[in-house]
Amino acid sequence: MTINRVKRRNLKVVKIKRSTKYSDRIIITLENKNILRVPENVFILHPIKIGDLISSHDIKKYDEKMRLQEARDSAYRLLSYRMRSEGEMRKRLKDKSFLKDEIDTTVSYLKKQNYLNDLEFARTFSQEKVRLKMIGPSLLRAELFKYNIKTILIDEVIDEVYKHNDIYSLITKHLEKKKAVKGKLLENKQKKKLSDYLIRKGFTWGQINEVYADWNQI
Repeated sequence: MTINRVKRRNLKVVKIKRSTKYSDRIIITLENKNILRVPENVFILHPIKIGDLISSHDIKKYDEKMRLQEARDSAYRLLSYRMRSEGEMRKRLKDKSFLKDEIDTTVSYLKKQNYLNDLEFARTFSQEKVRLKMIGPSLLRAELFKYNIKTILIDEVIDEVYKHNDIYSLITKHLEKKKAVKGKLLENKQKKKLSDYLIRKGFTWGQINEVYADWNQI
């Protein structure tokens, strides 16, 4: 929350209460009717009582602390739904109008607490995508790029995931799902449609043709 620029150097505190919406925030009313929101942990370290005078400098500092708390709270809410990549978290906080310094500080804190970990995010994301959608390496790579995962991490995760999820077996499952029969040659139109589908799923022509050869589709 940003309060209006004050004309006087110091302002008297006329009311203090705990927020009814956020229990970890203290609401301070100043004599000019402006409201100052202060994180509880900051309030405990720097107590304020009714009648105290607060300088414009202190007001700015409290405002900055509150902004950081709000950025952290927003990050926690996002993480409560699912894991996030660092790039995704930065974008979401920017969309909420937080400043770069506020975002940098928040992301740094989350990484130190291991709440943000791009390698673990990429592993979990990839395992779920391959398990549920049976996608191939090309599509998985493109999906991970959307979350601004570094190339070196993407390469590492893709190697890991497809060591445990055989590409040949994944393509075979797609063929079975599409009612293809091993040894029964598909018509050209059917084969093209199936091949286009497998390409969209992230498999290369080389990977597809290896399975086709075993299925006598070449």
